[in-house]
Amino acid sequence: MFSRVPRVSIAVLALLTAASACLAQDLPVTPAPVSVDTAAATPAAAAPKKSMVKGMASMGASLGVSAFIADGDYSNRRTDDLSDFGNSDIRERFAFGAAFRYGLTPWLRWQLSPGYTWTGYKKDSPIPFADPNFPDDTTKEKFLTQVLPVSAQLQYVLERGRWKWHLGAGPGVYRVWVQNRRKVLKDPVTKKLHRGFYPGASGEIGAARMLQGLPNTSLEFALGSHWVFATREEQFPSGFNSSLAYVDLRVGLNYHFDPKVRFKKPAAAGGAAVPAPK
Repeated sequence: MFSRVPRVSIAVLALLTAASACLAQDLPVTPAPVSVDTAAATPAAAAPKKSMVKGMASMGASLGVSAFIADGDYSNRRTDDLSDFGNSDIRERFAFGAAFRYGLTPWLRWQLSPGYTWTGYKKDSPIPFADPNFPDDTTKEKFLTQVLPVSAQLQYVLERGRWKWHLGAGPGVYRVWVQNRRKVLKDPVTKKLHRGFYPGASGEIGAARMLQGLPNTSLEFALGSHWVFATREEQFPSGFNSSLAYVDLRVGLNYHFDPKVRFKKPAAAGGAAVPAPK
């Protein structure tokens, strides 16, 4: 047993020597030695707080519910006691959204947001005009109004504790089409199919909070509103010819990243540039 002691001692000494050499390469050279007590008493420099907005990009997706609130045939019925604004006929449906963002300043960012939503109608909702494809239908029970929005916004961002609030608005382009029994509705006068692209505008207010287990991911709640100028008198004189408005409430996740770092050329260990192959 005692014959193994010299060999074990030599092995331990070799390991300590190698570890000391590695540490000596990693530690910075200082003009004067620093004692252990002094090093322990010196507080570590705090890492600079990285802005979640300025220079940062994010992409995310959200899911929620939408409700059409205006106007005319898109959300209401043709009766004398009800105005064009309202939602007496609609049935709420799901709303989907995506968001691509980039921070311009610590308090301002832009957002590009595509999405999708639709609305159904109640069984007793009277049809505004006879559908040439299904002339026997008398209600909007099988009708669907679908919307594909692509909106652009400038958003003001405010940090309060661990929450990041935002308020934004901007223009958008909206694809709107109306279907009955899965076929695009046809105007009985002009024979035009009820679909097209329309200009519009959107607004949004929301709050996001970074997740502790996923430091680059935030959970977000958002309330949005959209106004679509879906009026074409020359194409759809029979109906579904008015502005369209809806609101949506969504919850989703965003992934945050710094595009300058993410797409930066990798460097060799120690910070030196990777030499080009000969």
